Amino acid sequence: MSHIVDKIVEYIKKNVDVKNHSIGIILGSGYSDFLNFIEDKVQIKCSEIPNFKVIGKDAENNKLVFGKYKNKDVIISFGRLHYNYGYSCEDIANYIFILKELGCEKLIISATVGSLNKKIRVGDIVTATDHLNLTGRNPLYHCEYNKYGNVFVDMLCPYDEQMIDVLTRTAKNEMGIKVKKGVLVESGGPSVETFSESKLYRNIGADFSAFYVCNEVIASRYCKLPVIMFALVTNYGASFTAERIKHEDIAYNRSCGLKYYLDLLKRLILNL
Repeated sequence: MSHIVDKIVEYIKKNVDVKNHSIGIILGSGYSDFLNFIEDKVQIKCSEIPNFKVIGKDAENNKLVFGKYKNKDVIISFGRLHYNYGYSCEDIANYIFILKELGCEKLIISATVGSLNKKIRVGDIVTATDHLNLTGRNPLYHCEYNKYGNVFVDMLCPYDEQMIDVLTRTAKNEMGIKVKKGVLVESGGPSVETFSESKLYRNIGADFSAFYVCNEVIASRYCKLPVIMFALVTNYGASFTAERIKHEDIAYNRSCGLKYYLDLLKRLILNL
């Protein structure tokens, strides 16, 4: 019996002229302006794809976008699968496998993060070189899609070093921006960390925190899909700010840095 990943990929390929050697992008909803720069767009709502699991508001918002940014073919996953909506680890893994089977050769994960390091400030752009997955979840647990072999995946270098090098050189040489590197920590969410949690994360080596990224990266490593995460810093961790963390402030800070974040994303795509 065909696995659900193969069924979904078969359906998409029947309805879209999918290009091999594409760059995949997981684009959070806060970065939707990037879609305006994509040419020859073909969009499919995930809710319209047979066997594709969608829950809650994701049913209306999430979609796959196929097209080109200048001379580069891209496949964009607009919106990601959130645990707090009821998705399982297997759902998240399958999402990554679908991108891989559709021809993605490299994956860019966009995100917003909170800083746990006083040298990393709101408005900075950061990229992860390693992570601490404290979610208590792993997308390879009970993984039934065994096409890629052993699930005991090496995680010594989870984020692709060549892609990180391209990102940092592009930012420096073309925009005069320093991308700060660090260790990502991720807890279950959706609530942000407490004062004590924030302090603990910093003490064990984390530089910034996010939601939902680590398991996307683990699944990417399993299917041998080189991956990078780069993010805009939108808030400080609770351990070194007296201000309460408000979603409205995070959204505002993201909007302030959106232009140069998307500019770097476009340049990175062209240089990969």
